[in-house]
Amino acid sequence: MGEHLSLVGRAPEQAAIGALLDGAAEAGAALVFRGTPGVGKSALLEWAAAAGAGRFRVVRAVGSITEFGLPYAALHQVLRPILGHADRLTPHYRLALDVAFGRTAGASPDPYTVAMAALELLAEAAADRPVLLLADDAQWMDPASQQALAFVARRISSDRIVLLATHRESEPGFLLDAAIPSMDIAPLDVESAAVLLDGAAGALDPGRRSLLLDAACGNPLALLELPRALDVHSGAEFDRLPLTARLENSFLARIGEFDDTTKKILEVAALNDSDDVAEIVAAAELLSGSGNTPSLDPAVSAGLIVVDGAAVRFRHPLIRSAILQPLGPDRRRACHSALARVLVDQPERSVWHWAAAALRPDAALAADLEQHAEQAIKRGAPANAVRALERAAQLSVDGRDKRERTYQAAALAYAVGQPESGERLRTRYRDLVDGEHDDLRYEWLNELASGDGGGERRITTLVDLAGRARAIGDDRLATDLIRAAALRCWNLLPGRPIGKEVIAAADRLAVADLPTRAELLAYGSPFDSSDTVRALIAQVPAAARDATTTYRLAHAAACAGAFDLSEGLLAEAAERLRSEGQLYTLGRTLSLLAWTALRRGHWSHSVAAAEESTRLCAETRQPFWEASSRVAHAAVAAFRGDFATAENLIAGADLTDSRRFATIEAATLVARAAIASGQGHYEHAFTCLAQLHDPANGAYHPAHALWSLASMAEAAAACGELAAARSLVANLRPEVRETTSPTGRMNLSFARAVLAPDDEAESRFAEALRIDMTMWPYERYRLLFTYGMTLRRRRRVRQSRDYLRQARDGFDSLGARPLAERARNELRAAGERSDSRVADVWDTLSPQEIQIASMVAQGLSNRDIAKGLFISHRTVGSHLYRMFPKLGITSRGELQRMAAQHRL
Repeated sequence: MGEHLSLVGRAPEQAAIGALLDGAAEAGAALVFRGTPGVGKSALLEWAAAAGAGRFRVVRAVGSITEFGLPYAALHQVLRPILGHADRLTPHYRLALDVAFGRTAGASPDPYTVAMAALELLAEAAADRPVLLLADDAQWMDPASQQALAFVARRISSDRIVLLATHRESEPGFLLDAAIPSMDIAPLDVESAAVLLDGAAGALDPGRRSLLLDAACGNPLALLELPRALDVHSGAEFDRLPLTARLENSFLARIGEFDDTTKKILEVAALNDSDDVAEIVAAAELLSGSGNTPSLDPAVSAGLIVVDGAAVRFRHPLIRSAILQPLGPDRRRACHSALARVLVDQPERSVWHWAAAALRPDAALAADLEQHAEQAIKRGAPANAVRALERAAQLSVDGRDKRERTYQAAALAYAVGQPESGERLRTRYRDLVDGEHDDLRYEWLNELASGDGGGERRITTLVDLAGRARAIGDDRLATDLIRAAALRCWNLLPGRPIGKEVIAAADRLAVADLPTRAELLAYGSPFDSSDTVRALIAQVPAAARDATTTYRLAHAAACAGAFDLSEGLLAEAAERLRSEGQLYTLGRTLSLLAWTALRRGHWSHSVAAAEESTRLCAETRQPFWEASSRVAHAAVAAFRGDFATAENLIAGADLTDSRRFATIEAATLVARAAIASGQGHYEHAFTCLAQLHDPANGAYHPAHALWSLASMAEAAAACGELAAARSLVANLRPEVRETTSPTGRMNLSFARAVLAPDDEAESRFAEALRIDMTMWPYERYRLLFTYGMTLRRRRRVRQSRDYLRQARDGFDSLGARPLAERARNELRAAGERSDSRVADVWDTLSPQEIQIASMVAQGLSNRDIAKGLFISHRTVGSHLYRMFPKLGITSRGELQRMAAQHRL
């Protein structure tokens, strides 16, 4: 790797980088270096660039503390050298990048579509030559670029791309993600620090050398810079300063030696959001007013800046902060004003400098910033629009404009996953409230901030607020509030009378929107709304169903227990959301699809949806839905007998916040019961499921309890808790016992058969077996198995074999190994030999490989599959390359035939 490039004391970090570079021909990787200022993060990137020179195409971007948040500014830095490869992209992705970079007008691309386009472009460039992507000071890059680079970092394992980033440890950012590997950069050890100091400062007397080593604390930048400042700043005061302040003082000492003209050019450079030498010099000329061209040479000679062609950069971000530290507000505004005048032909940048230079409210400038926010949204960077709206509100002259812009900024912050900004803006809006409409909007912001607490009182409040919003003519807000009240009923207080009250309130408000009515009925009254929800969904024409509407209808169908309907709608919604790049809603959709497919016995689909949803929800910061997906995956793993995986999935689910929702607590108990039952711990399984029926328990959820009655009855029968289970069924509320949900009715019939007294069992089983259970194969085979066991124990051995045989074959087809083995044992006890199932080679595939196989079976190309799964098309090719030997095939045609046989 070129020993001449070695850094002092950084052998482990260099080895890690070297391994990634050496392995890039086979696989890509990402690594984020975290550490304090001056610890040597940027030096590692420079070492990587030198080490990869010749073998890699190096692309890079540098974040700046003065970055104004121009949409995709940092991403453009990265992609600018390889935009020539854009002609290899699909028109969809080319347009997304052109719109994102402001090169053309067009429909607003979703941020993840832009990120996907960036990934594809990098993958195309890497096909010719491996790409080394360096992102320095990522914490200061604009939010849209950070999000895009984090997206890329998670998806380059099959591409010849190495992404290295640096990040300050105390700053938040999208690249600090558990799915992206990181390495903490510690200060140098004592020996390495001494070597670096001696090499930089030469011979020092022992006292000064010891003082410098103590003061630097192993920080490489301090070891290089403090020797110059020791004569200027010494003594007790210097010793008490934090290390960062000592370094800034060191730079200030050098800056203090410059004339005023040089200081001005450094100040302009420090405040500029670009490294363009020409505009910095031009702004400094305006600032000085002397007509003389300022020179950068003194700062270059002092080692503070580097001029590379038309670009200027500070040797370290602390130099920039040292320059900014003593600047008073008047001097800052003057610099920004000069830059704004120079950038008159770049309105997106100049408006920010005018905003920074503004001393008092300015209606025209506020309007320009609002327009800038609109442009950011159109370019697929809504996260960047939050700051623009916030500053526009601050500069607004009219009180109504200030309130409107603050409200829009707060609502947008919550929508794009910036809760910290949302909280700050919500508090600011509270202080601006003036009148009933503002008060109602503030309550809606409260709901966006925390939609999980307050119980029945909060639901009642939301109903009242919805009425007030309708009374003053804000129908959209009224609908949002009443829907929020109904959703609280489902998540927090399922099946309580308050749900009916919310529906009655919606009727009084005359909510006419069909998807909203379906949601309100399903959330507020899930047991008797199945038929009505189906009818409402049928009234929504397919042409009127966009992706979001389809998702809402599917959610309503799922909550009403109409899983046959919800599964198709969720698949439709997922397909549309994929094509539009809406990862946020796609993650939720796939989580619901995982549970729906689980209950329909489509386990491979369930696991594939759950696995993808887990990744997407982690990426889009939706802990509730991520936990839900993990738990669904765990339940399927338990059904299949993979108990270790099931336990690990539940343990990995972050239920800290999610436990405030009854839905996730109930779902977790369903998964735990599946693990316990599969291991033969029937009493524990019964205890888990019985908690779903207890109103005093945090997991109380009558809908999940109803849908799990079959499992509860089975566990009760196996552990002798028949009386307790019969009591739970007998005490079900009337609307639950009389449910219109097919899934609910099937579970009730199943439970009554298993729990029936001996003299009623025969008729109860006959009644249950007459139900068409095609929709629920797992429950059908379990019913056959239970009846077969019952017959054998009553010495009707010959009759029992047929039921046990059907159950065994059914369990084998589903991959339900624990129950398949129990069925074999029962058959042997009934005198029939039953060999173990031959392993299916299909079981060797990962969830994502199963997804890819199913999409190949649909005739999709690698590029189409990549677009749907948000990975590069070359990654799809790598998966297929690994899948073919596993399956013993050599072509897509053979894979299509195999997938068809497995009903994919």
